[in-house]
Amino acid sequence: MKKQVLILFMSLTVSGCTRLHQADNDQVSTTIANRIDKHVNWNESCFEDPCITAFIQALLSQTLTSESVTQIALLKNPQVQATFEELGIAQADLVEAGLISNPAFEVEVRYPHVKKLRTNIEYLVTATFLDIFLVPLRKRLATAQLEQAKRKVAHEILNLAFEVRQTYYELLGEQQKLKYTRSIVELTSIHGEIVSRQNKVGNVNHLDFQQMLAKFFEAKLEIAKEQTQIIRLREKLNRLLGLSEDTCLLFPEEVLEEVDYNGFDLCALESIALEERLDLEEARFEVIRLRRMLGLKDWWTFTNLKAGVSGERDSDGLSSVGYGVSGEIPIFNFGQAARMRIFAQLRQAQDRYLALEIRILSEVREAHKLVMADLEIINDYRERIIPLQSKILSSSEELYNVMGIGVTRLLENKRQEFEAYRNLQEILKDYWVARVQLDKALGGYLFRLLFQEGCITGAIE
Repeated sequence: MKKQVLILFMSLTVSGCTRLHQADNDQVSTTIANRIDKHVNWNESCFEDPCITAFIQALLSQTLTSESVTQIALLKNPQVQATFEELGIAQADLVEAGLISNPAFEVEVRYPHVKKLRTNIEYLVTATFLDIFLVPLRKRLATAQLEQAKRKVAHEILNLAFEVRQTYYELLGEQQKLKYTRSIVELTSIHGEIVSRQNKVGNVNHLDFQQMLAKFFEAKLEIAKEQTQIIRLREKLNRLLGLSEDTCLLFPEEVLEEVDYNGFDLCALESIALEERLDLEEARFEVIRLRRMLGLKDWWTFTNLKAGVSGERDSDGLSSVGYGVSGEIPIFNFGQAARMRIFAQLRQAQDRYLALEIRILSEVREAHKLVMADLEIINDYRERIIPLQSKILSSSEELYNVMGIGVTRLLENKRQEFEAYRNLQEILKDYWVARVQLDKALGGYLFRLLFQEGCITGAIE
């Protein structure tokens, strides 16, 4: 009988042992690759991978593109590694959920007053009996938390990638604008020198001269503003890339990418977003997690029931072994407050899920409409305004050659052409920023998601 009791007790305690598994990031890496065609790696060692370091240096030594800066950020930014550790935490929670509580023991020693009598010893070794039923429930809960963590990690990494791309286009657009602004300032300076000489000989009145000076000063101030914006964007890009020093980055002379979006069915875009957005999946798993948590808050879980082996050696030297049971009677606290809290959190999570759906649909519509509006403006500049400015300048040069107009008029028309090109660069920047926002609203690159049926899977109720 004593042997059977010990075997039963050992089986209850040993059954809770769980082997520690390595947290798997393949699902997150695959998700990133499927959605934006980029590689991301969770470095679980204390040392940098020399191959990855060499690859990053090779990318930094070349002219940067929107794709290369995104890849550099995903490999070098330490925030990516910090985000990956959320998987390690969730994996540890899953392992802990499968463990049975450590056994508890009690020993009581009583010394008799008579010397010939032996010391009285009582002992009790117990383990939580409820763990047999709670471990499966806890593991289901931890599994939902791990799946939720995978969505959260992938979503935050995607957001970093989109922020890098947007900053890249903003910086490149400001650099292109600065190039034309400098040309305008140079042209305005030449114009101002001519007007100054004309003012000295009396061919131009003081008002025209003062207005010319005002244009020159405003143009120079515009350069200072654009240079300030470039400094801010450069440092932001350095931070996003994970560069601790002021690295000299090589940028193209102009935006090489042509517009790649001619419109798409808005209902189809909304459907893609609702299917692919990882933050929406994360919110869905929050609802699942809270539902599974309810199973851990039934009245019987508050009994704290324990079972084990008890024994005693009395003063006469006789020993006895038997069963030991302890627990609580759930009369006053039988989980009513805990369940009330979880129900409130569950309703809150469901409302947040619906609110997120509304926000996602709004983001898709907003980005789509902004892209289409920018496309219309770009087409107007390319098909009407820029060709018209070129014709105006060509006609001005012909008239200037036959003394039909003065140099002031010619320079003014040339300045207007530079301004048209600068405005085109501004709207091209706005277009690419809106394109990034559209991809972000969809949860990945549009033209990759169109051919993806599903990028991430997991246990879903």
